[in-house]
Amino acid sequence: MPERQLNKSREAISSMFDSIAPVYDRLNHLLSFGIDRSWRKRLVHAVTSFCAHRDGDVSVLDMACGTGDVTIALRRKGLDVVGADISENMLAIARKKAPDIDFRFGDASGLPFADGSFDAVTIAFGIRNFDKREQCIRELHRVLKDGGMLAIAEFSIPRNRLWRGIYTLYFKNILPAIGRLVSRQSYAYSYLPESSFDFPSPTKFSAELSEGGFRDVTARSMTGGVSYLYIGRK
Repeated sequence: MPERQLNKSREAISSMFDSIAPVYDRLNHLLSFGIDRSWRKRLVHAVTSFCAHRDGDVSVLDMACGTGDVTIALRRKGLDVVGADISENMLAIARKKAPDIDFRFGDASGLPFADGSFDAVTIAFGIRNFDKREQCIRELHRVLKDGGMLAIAEFSIPRNRLWRGIYTLYFKNILPAIGRLVSRQSYAYSYLPESSFDFPSPTKFSAELSEGGFRDVTARSMTGGVSYLYIGRK
């Protein structure tokens, strides 16, 4: 499926997420029927299992951290974690939820971190919003230590025809209507399904990660292919 010309400039994306920050957590759980919690748990489990076998001080970057759910979950597992995002309003909520965590403004196309800073990088449902995705993947690779892990959870389109039909009906019609009703924002919850259908297939995105320097890339289906967990190593 060819990618649509969605506006993914830093200004457009940060403005959109700034506008929905107050209702973001509530709508995430409502619109996914709470399943989003299990997706994030699988990502956190994969990273904590990996980090348990790393030597020395272990650090993690949670990129596109939003209001900090994954960042906080990683800290609760005992990891030294930094959260980064381009929405100041989302970061403000994250800081209120976890004032002891370092949350900072960070654009994935030019990360404010030195080479080899982190043992793992996580992104939960954010990479589909990245402008210049090829450049962002290279940046994620740059800030990882040798042997480090990249773990990404992202939406996908189910392969099963019946499941895909139900998913498409919900994602393109029902979800945007509920999102607009609760958030009072018309664009954000129309953008969500568009950006998900715009995102490459698991095979193509795995190839993008490999081309960006990652090895041993895997794509694990979650909830019948509604989302995928991508794992790669530097």
